[in-house]
Amino acid sequence: MWLRQSRFAELYVLAILTLLAVGSNFVDYALANPYTYTGEVPPDSETFPPVITISSPVNNSVYNTNVVPLNFDVAAPQSRTASSTNVQGVTYEVDWKKEPVNVLNGGQEHPYFNLQFSFVPEGHHTIVIKAVGSGLYKETELSYKWFFIRSSTTISFTVDHTAPTVSVLSPQNISSESPIPLNVTVNEAYSKIAYSLNGQQNVTVAGNSTIPNLSSGQYNVTFYVWDLAGNLGTSETADFSVAEIPQTEQTTADSPILMVTAAFLTIALIAVALLVKKYHRGSDKLKCAVQGSSVS
Repeated sequence: MWLRQSRFAELYVLAILTLLAVGSNFVDYALANPYTYTGEVPPDSETFPPVITISSPVNNSVYNTNVVPLNFDVAAPQSRTASSTNVQGVTYEVDWKKEPVNVLNGGQEHPYFNLQFSFVPEGHHTIVIKAVGSGLYKETELSYKWFFIRSSTTISFTVDHTAPTVSVLSPQNISSESPIPLNVTVNEAYSKIAYSLNGQQNVTVAGNSTIPNLSSGQYNVTFYVWDLAGNLGTSETADFSVAEIPQTEQTTADSPILMVTAAFLTIALIAVALLVKKYHRGSDKLKCAVQGSSVS
């Protein structure tokens, strides 16, 4: 019995000491932190939300890999009336995952985030980043109200690691005096297109184009196309031939020069004939006059 009473007394004393220690801590906290917080208010017109700045991925960019970095920072709310502000929480949400991801709980003035996504599926994607800022408005010397203010931003990008499909139509019935048409089709938007004639150095073109006149012979052409993500697509090699134009003799009736020459000769001959005829008429009149004079 005596042992039980002694044990109870020890526990009682320990409890009293514990209460005294806790009470002392509360008193110290009250003395060290005499401020009071009287509730939440909405942000005023001179308080602006956190600013989210994304450096990667660039909005509307295209990647030819399924590993995409996410680098961004969040600046605390700016306010002329608040005594202090910070970034309270940050989350991001991507369209290929179901749930948003929380990357910050607790106040920071200007947090930075360097993240990386792996196995991003091919296609068009969006990322939504949301930030919650908080701060204090001073009421009296030791009294404050707190506020929360939110912001969000959305960016888009595309993952494309498939090479474009390129088709080329072989030139047909080409002569050595005609430019060679180059007709090519691509199944997606591209940043650059070039062709190689007979395995020579690539020539960059804007799209469907022509090759200047070629001498007669056998040729082949291959097209190379880079899409917006930098993937390279190659067409099949198209073979074609260039034929020499046969030289045909032109007849007199078909030759413009000969026709003009013949016309001039005809006119000249007619003129000469008229002059000769006129000359003969004059000669006959002169003979008649001489004969008449002799008779008389």
